[in-house]
Amino acid sequence: MKLKNPIYFWITLCVLSGHSLWADSKPASSEDSLYRQSIQHDKQSIARETLDVFYHDALDCMHDNRNDEALELLDKIYSIDPTYEDVAKLRNSIRKSQAEQAMGSIQDSVHQLMKKGNKASDNGQPILAISFWRQALALDPTNTAAKKKIDDVNKILAQKQFETGYIHYHHGEMEEALDAWSNAVALDPSLKQRGLLLLMSKVDRKLQQDQISRLAAQGFDQYQQGNSEGALKTYSDLLAVDPRNEEAKRMAAKIKIQLGRVAFADAAKALAAAHDDEAIAEWQKSIQYDYEVQRSQKSIADLQARRKREIENALAAKRKPKHAPTVAASTSTAVSSSTVVAAPAQAVDPAGAMDHYRQGLAAIRGKDYHQAVTELDTAYQLDATNERIYMARERAHQEWAAVSSGNSGVSTP
Repeated sequence: MKLKNPIYFWITLCVLSGHSLWADSKPASSEDSLYRQSIQHDKQSIARETLDVFYHDALDCMHDNRNDEALELLDKIYSIDPTYEDVAKLRNSIRKSQAEQAMGSIQDSVHQLMKKGNKASDNGQPILAISFWRQALALDPTNTAAKKKIDDVNKILAQKQFETGYIHYHHGEMEEALDAWSNAVALDPSLKQRGLLLLMSKVDRKLQQDQISRLAAQGFDQYQQGNSEGALKTYSDLLAVDPRNEEAKRMAAKIKIQLGRVAFADAAKALAAAHDDEAIAEWQKSIQYDYEVQRSQKSIADLQARRKREIENALAAKRKPKHAPTVAASTSTAVSSSTVVAAPAQAVDPAGAMDHYRQGLAAIRGKDYHQAVTELDTAYQLDATNERIYMARERAHQEWAAVSSGNSGVSTP
């Protein structure tokens, strides 16, 4: 913006701030009244002329469709004299026009997104269609057409998953059946009222019992075969599923004592052979197995203190201690502090998407919904057209939201 007469702006500031343009001139007391009247008249005249310049510049900007510049000038005039000409009316008119243009631009974008969604739906790409409709809904939350289209597609997908679940159920594939039904409920919550949650609960309990039986048998076999560490891990997994399982508690405690005793004895042997690092590692195992924890901690502390004293004594015995060169360290620091360049944005990668999908599905089955959301969001970014990824992602988000709010998720009714 460039004013025709910028000198007026400076003059106006002087006038409005009350400073005299003739600071060194002081009239005689007899002429004071006349002088003040003259200055006041000059101030009003200068201010009026400046506002006139601003006003005409604003009209020129409006004529050239430079409404932002026009509004800036009108705001200046309004701040000085809100009653000047039709400034208030012009400001409101420009702002209304800008708001209408912005709304029109948004509606154009919404219209284009709806068209893309409709086209994707007609081409048999419902998940891609939902993506476009959701973008339209984000721009215009009152778009009932977008909401209805999303709901309609979700209900169709939910019905397919509902039926797929029964097929798996009748084939004895309980885990797959539960997955399908959980997807169905996530896409269409009304299915909860059709007795599905009761059946899901029954299947979930059966799956849990099967898992407990399998882990118990696996742990027993590992122990019998002498694989104590593997057996301990299996019994720990069993307790994560069934914390009250007394047999798993008993076996886990028994195995930890056995492994801890061996580790503590191995530490003593390593120490006697002057294998300090090995001794420390074995004591740490002993602590891990809750065996002789205090004695193991003290042994580690004593050994580390002895090694420290030996090093200090060795250094003190040398008259001229050698200083380690700093070149390598500097180089290492330079390398480690080098800037990591972010990888470029990935293109659509169906194979990569399926890898993350499988990891997300495993996280759902393990009830690690936060990890599931992370994996399935990544999968969806890599392939926004995959129906299985979309449904699993919807389910993971609902499960995570339910867990975060303290409510039970759909997979554990």
